[in-house]
Amino acid sequence: MQRWERHISPCKNNSKEMASNQEIHWFVARTRSRQEKKIRQIVEEMGIEAYLPVKEEMRQWHDRRKKVEVVLIPGIIFLHTDKATALSLPNERGVPIRFAINTTLVRHEVMTVPSHEMENFMKFLCSNDDELQIDEELIYIPGTKVRIVRGPMAGVEGELIRVENKKKVVVRLTGLIACSLEIPMSRLEKIKD
Repeated sequence: MQRWERHISPCKNNSKEMASNQEIHWFVARTRSRQEKKIRQIVEEMGIEAYLPVKEEMRQWHDRRKKVEVVLIPGIIFLHTDKATALSLPNERGVPIRFAINTTLVRHEVMTVPSHEMENFMKFLCSNDDELQIDEELIYIPGTKVRIVRGPMAGVEGELIRVENKKKVVVRLTGLIACSLEIPMSRLEKIKD
């Protein structure tokens, strides 16, 4: 396993960088295939909050049926910690992860997800509301920012899109993924700019 270390010159005491190293963020980490649950266990034993998007599915084998936990985003785990601790995981503590890099910035930096977007994403994945369908004529146009006002997803904000003649609400994680959910327009309100 290769170890990459970031060296900071002791002569350059950048207080802004030091402060940003102590702020708590949601970091996007990549793992090897089928190692996500083990990595979650390792970092949680270290006292670091980890979020692994999973769902339970009933699987059928020849002789039995069993509920299993299925990872929704293979190879990705979210870590809620400060930058210094996050960067020390693969280098000093030997946790086999690589951090996703945000290439949309001028300086390529470790990808973080804003807390409110992460909360919306977790709320979105916890929703098991199978009744959500669109059956009304919609007055919103694609690209409209909306907020869900009723149901298990109340408070989540997203963007309205059209896919195969159906309207959906999209909850975005900047630079990583977009999730969509069919939902009645009666549960939505426009967000004023």
